[in-house]
Amino acid sequence: DADSAHEDLHLLTSSIVAGDGALLFTCNGRGQNLFETPHHDARTLAPLVSGGALSGMFCAGEIGPVGPQSFLHGFTASAAIFRD
Repeated sequence: DADSAHEDLHLLTSSIVAGDGALLFTCNGRGQNLFETPHHDARTLAPLVSGGALSGMFCAGEIGPVGPQSFLHGFTASAAIFRD
């Protein structure tokens, strides 16, 4: 549900600091059909990387880790965070 997805995204991005950069790959199913507003995931990360760069794309399957292995996920947002 939207509330859990929103809370998870906030918890998992809590270590981002201003100036970090990020690539965000978000499922096209996480748009307005799940959240009330468009671009929810990008709008959540953008203020966190203030001064850094945020780019990405919509996907129909996102690659991301579960523990030490990578898997193909659905209806998720995967982000790669870059810091200097």
